[in-house]
Amino acid sequence: MANYTASNLAVGQAKLNSAFQNGEMRHRDPVVWKSLLGNQMLATPNYEALRTREDRSYEVNFFNRTSRALGTGRTHNPVGARGDSSIITPSFATKSDAFANSIKQSDNSIYSLQEEFNEQMMNTVINFVEGLEDLSANFLFNNRSGVNGVTQEGAFSAANDVFEIAAADEERAIQITKTVMDILKYQGTALDIYCDTISFNKFEYLRAQGGANSVNTAYQFDSGGLTFYHVPDMNAEVAALAAGIYNQGFWIAAPKGMTVALDWIPKQNRNGVASVANREYGNIINPIDGANYALYKKFEASDETANNGYTQDILETTEISIDVAFQDAPLTTAGETILQAFAIQ
Repeated sequence: MANYTASNLAVGQAKLNSAFQNGEMRHRDPVVWKSLLGNQMLATPNYEALRTREDRSYEVNFFNRTSRALGTGRTHNPVGARGDSSIITPSFATKSDAFANSIKQSDNSIYSLQEEFNEQMMNTVINFVEGLEDLSANFLFNNRSGVNGVTQEGAFSAANDVFEIAAADEERAIQITKTVMDILKYQGTALDIYCDTISFNKFEYLRAQGGANSVNTAYQFDSGGLTFYHVPDMNAEVAALAAGIYNQGFWIAAPKGMTVALDWIPKQNRNGVASVANREYGNIINPIDGANYALYKKFEASDETANNGYTQDILETTEISIDVAFQDAPLTTAGETILQAFAIQ
């Protein structure tokens, strides 16, 4: 029932054991979302100040790569090519979650109003990290590169935007992945490897097969610079891709620091504004992902008898929100991104 009426004082009623409550509130660590948040200072410093309001665009300028074949001689009258630059505009989207309570709803409850508010807030922050983790996985999957010219020890499916590695070579899948990224000119670059459940399990196993085993597969993990992420949110998308033909393992390799999630809240929330027409602006730090979220409260007189409150009550509605934009390092070749997808086929 709404507003904790199940928690009203009653004969024999007791609180849930804290261990069981922790089970109810369990959530996955949003490893993908946090990995993208962690790249902000590498990618676009000071963007919070440059985006002053939701309707103001934020632009990033970058130089284009101009590739030319070398000439075969010298001339007294050379004609030089000119450089160029481009602009990208990260697309921010607002994500929000709201809950309500009234100041009298806990008067007949075993829980205090503060405890009930804390529980609502915890549900909200869990909703955010789970929702933003799913959005992060979707971003990686949907923005995988449509260009990959490598033909050694695999083949690129232009139909599915996936570099396919034969099942017979799956024990060397990470070695092949690193070589493909090297050929694509990401040599010497640390890689983030975002894995579906099947590939993550296989890589964990292969990494444990060292020199003491009959077959040593751990060497391909020894060079360092590889960070593996288990991304269950990607499982359904992989299963739906090309009638589920990539059911032996799928992963996306991204050069570290070249993919970012940008978060933003309005300045009124950052600074805090209270008691304006029964409205308050503030912010909270999500303890799970460490990001700053906007908090907006409104207050109104209300009869809350139907919601475990009482007649002369005050309804408090709290909205938590955040603006997010996902961006990978820009490339000028049509269809190419830095997010290279791989699968065992």
